[in-house]
Amino acid sequence: MRRTRTLTTAAHAGQALAHATLGALSHLRYRLTTRARLTITYRAADGETTTRIIEPLEVRRSKAGDWYVKAHDHLRDAARSFRLDRITTTA
Repeated sequence: MRRTRTLTTAAHAGQALAHATLGALSHLRYRLTTRARLTITYRAADGETTTRIIEPLEVRRSKAGDWYVKAHDHLRDAARSFRLDRITTTA
């Protein structure tokens, strides 16, 4: 049930996510429900860009107001959080 509430919150927050790409949010919402892998291009805070294969677990908002996707990152083989506005492409 918590997962459904998180998805619903993320879906409604889509309007407020002007800084996140609609494509990324759409792919994340679908992948959250199916637990499917997603390939993203991610730009880190230092400007480094990497391609990652992730399995999204949840989308949540930080206390600072930024939106993150928590996912299993296959490049690092560990759980990681990715800021939505730093995801430049999804496939």
